[in-house]
Amino acid sequence: MLKSEKLINELYTGILNSYSMVFFSKNQLLGALLIAVSFFDVYAGVSGLLSVITANLAARFLGLNHYNTASGFYGFNALLAGIGLGIAFQPSVAFFGLVMFVALASLFVSVTFEGVLGKYGLPYLTIPFLLTIWLAELAFRSYSGLETGEAGIYTMNTLYARGGEQSIKIYEWFANISWPLPVETYFKSLGAIFFQYHLLAGLIVAAGLLISSRLAFLLSVLGFASAWLFYDLVGADMHELDYSYFGFNFMLTAIGLGGFFMVASKWSLLWVLILTPILSVLISSTASLLLPYQLNIYSLPFNLVVLMFLYAMKFRERMLLKPETVSVQHFSPEENLYAGMNARERFRNQQYQQFGLPFYGSWLVSQGHNGAHTHRDEWKQAWDFVVCDEKGLEFSGDGTEVTDYYCFGKPVLAVANGWIQEVADMVDDNNPGEFNLNDNWGNTLIIRHEGGIFSKYSHLKQQSVLYPVGSYVYKGQIIAHCGNSGRSPYPHLHFQFQSTPFIGSKTLSYPFSQYIVCNHNFSLRLSGIPEEGQLVQNIEADPALKEAFSFTPGQKISYRLEGSETGQGAWLVKTDMLNNSYLECTGTGSKAYFRSEDRLFYFTWFKGSRRSLLYHFYLAAYKLPLGFYKNMAVTDVFPPTILRYGMMRLIQDFVSPFLLFLKPQYRLVYAEREALINSSSMKLESACTLDLAGKNLRNWTYILKISDNQLNKLEITTNRSSHVAVFTNPDKA
Repeated sequence: MLKSEKLINELYTGILNSYSMVFFSKNQLLGALLIAVSFFDVYAGVSGLLSVITANLAARFLGLNHYNTASGFYGFNALLAGIGLGIAFQPSVAFFGLVMFVALASLFVSVTFEGVLGKYGLPYLTIPFLLTIWLAELAFRSYSGLETGEAGIYTMNTLYARGGEQSIKIYEWFANISWPLPVETYFKSLGAIFFQYHLLAGLIVAAGLLISSRLAFLLSVLGFASAWLFYDLVGADMHELDYSYFGFNFMLTAIGLGGFFMVASKWSLLWVLILTPILSVLISSTASLLLPYQLNIYSLPFNLVVLMFLYAMKFRERMLLKPETVSVQHFSPEENLYAGMNARERFRNQQYQQFGLPFYGSWLVSQGHNGAHTHRDEWKQAWDFVVCDEKGLEFSGDGTEVTDYYCFGKPVLAVANGWIQEVADMVDDNNPGEFNLNDNWGNTLIIRHEGGIFSKYSHLKQQSVLYPVGSYVYKGQIIAHCGNSGRSPYPHLHFQFQSTPFIGSKTLSYPFSQYIVCNHNFSLRLSGIPEEGQLVQNIEADPALKEAFSFTPGQKISYRLEGSETGQGAWLVKTDMLNNSYLECTGTGSKAYFRSEDRLFYFTWFKGSRRSLLYHFYLAAYKLPLGFYKNMAVTDVFPPTILRYGMMRLIQDFVSPFLLFLKPQYRLVYAEREALINSSSMKLESACTLDLAGKNLRNWTYILKISDNQLNKLEITTNRSSHVAVFTNPDKA
């Protein structure tokens, strides 16, 4: 893309997002509708647009962050100041020149507050707008070349002057409709956010909100309704809502705290209701404080309440999910909610440290938690591991020698990174059937991990510990060998987690991560407590799978669709400024975010065109352990937004804070594998399904083929069609 084209595209996107960002959104259709609303008063619309262009061009010229500029972060405060001044003053060449400088000032104030409030993890909201419009209004009154506007005083004259007789007819038609007063005030309050005190403006804004976010629309209604009921209950001055249209403070607060900064839930909605009286008090009090200066409070109460609430939430020590703070911002209450719910369901294991099993290969849990022999009382949360053959025997021959036992002398691995805290290494190994009650734990090694967790390995082979106290070891590193020392009649590995660093400490219940249960068939556990009788092993990465899904920044993956001369394209592997990795389709701009660990590949989010091949690849390889286990089924759940459902999606959006009934399911099966001399080929089968009330609404199936350690083919079968994509050898960066 040429530099000029890139600038125009960034400016265009930044303008639309500057308008929609007033409602915490980056929906460009909403932005276009809001531009139309701002031009209900032509000169105010011109003033607002001029302000946005000035602020965004200045941000670009100053070399400020491109993402912030294109997202509208540096433009929406200048926009509001421009529209407000366009309403307050008569248009002239001098006026529009001054508006450009006000927009520039708004940009500087925005950047300043981005730094100041950003240190505390707080947004600057519309504080730059308030400061610049107040200062501009005070200054402009002393400029003899500027005249006060009459848009809010002589409405009919203004409409006729700026829109002719037709604009007066439209205004009167809407004014003559018999609206219930609360409904009329709600729509006028929506329009007032863009300084347009008109029913039609409010209706268009409401339609834009409804199209871009059902939850944002619902929250705006909730915020206004709660204010109306409160004012009616306490006998407050209804003119604050009816005449001055300060109701938009309640709307913006409800959207911001109900679903944007906090995840939408019954708890966030409850806080919207609780904060209503506080907003009302602030509206009345701040209006009185600013009255001597003839300044409007605009969005001041909204800013105060939201910032105070968000700051208070940072000091919570409990009730962290009531309500939950949005961790990754998707600029949509629905997306924030669905992403949060999906992440909690998929990655609940990540609240724990990721501990692997302490051995290579498959070992049997001969005694688990609350075991019948020694795992009792304060030491009940421990495991004993042994190695068995196909017949279930722990030894070969007659078992009279420790060397007859399969586990004796086998490597013992560190379950995670850490420092060796304690070592006992000089206890003799017992003959089979004998005990050493004087040295109960035998040869033992304790590792200190982050978070105050310790792992203990006992009954080790004499003088097999490889590192002294104080050494730092890595996950999967060999640290000792299995033995038969201490109170151990037969060779086995005793393992436990504990919260103190001593040999003999009581046990701590803590799960292992990313392991396979392989008794009769293979079963994946992302997190769990292995049970007695289970045969378990770490995920052992298959070289072909690991290389095929080893996507490195700068890599290009090209493909072509069979049977189509024009069906070809490419994906680029990129990282964003937060170091999140993603695949980007060069044709559609779609992005599929992923994480690649030693033993597991999985996608975390998708945004963009659902007609792109990348979308289907995201569905096909949603979660993929990087080891091949014949016929093992891997399941997961997609976010509700990943498929299109028409009316059902609309219903789901409205009830999402209380009920989630759309749950698309993912299933992957390791179907076939053929070992070759230097590589292997394999076939993986996956599906995306949605069932509701016993009816199957979606059943998309995929076959993913790997050969020569690379992606080879993706076969797609949906309800309507089937396609085959062939990948060329990816270009490594």
